[in-house]
Amino acid sequence: MRKIFGHRGLPQIYIENTIKSLNKALEICDFVETDIRITKDEQLIFYHDPTIENKKIEELTLSEIKTFIDIDISEIHFVSRDQIKGRANFELKVNKEESELNKIFINKVTNLTKQDDIISSFDWETILNNRENFKSRYGILIDKENQLFESKAISNLDPKLMFMVEKEIFYSRNFELPKERCVVWTVNDSDEIMNILNMNVYGVVTDIGDKL
Repeated sequence: MRKIFGHRGLPQIYIENTIKSLNKALEICDFVETDIRITKDEQLIFYHDPTIENKKIEELTLSEIKTFIDIDISEIHFVSRDQIKGRANFELKVNKEESELNKIFINKVTNLTKQDDIISSFDWETILNNRENFKSRYGILIDKENQLFESKAISNLDPKLMFMVEKEIFYSRNFELPKERCVVWTVNDSDEIMNILNMNVYGVVTDIGDKL
């Protein structure tokens, strides 16, 4: 327990969600947290926002995306697990309007993860419906207090499920999830990070992994 997750790598030093940022974070962090999306031509990229130049990622090919960004496309193109030199929490950015593409998305990510990785998403349905197929651990993201009751019920039914909990929700008086399966995000005060880790959570996601 007590793991530090580099949020999109080391975003205060390197461009977030790039392979360089992720691997630099892994020199000092236990995990990296990174966002993944799938392109129109079924390629995986590390990218947070749903659009580039007001166009959805799922409507653009990798070649088209290459023309819109200021970095080498190889820095965000995910083709091999060997690109990331340590444990990762892959947050799936799912577009529910793309059901067929999502099936390919889930399959590709599943095949690219290791046992010690974590696959997570705000889309609980995607995680819960595919958990039997994941090779890695899996978790759901929680950013609303009204999600706590349902997630508590799920936690009782699935002892493997992890919970990626927004910091303010973690402090809620209604919080009753098993802390040893919780990762709290995003915490950027070093004292607060230590305080939360001392509550026996699994880990904390932070932008300041280099300062701890």
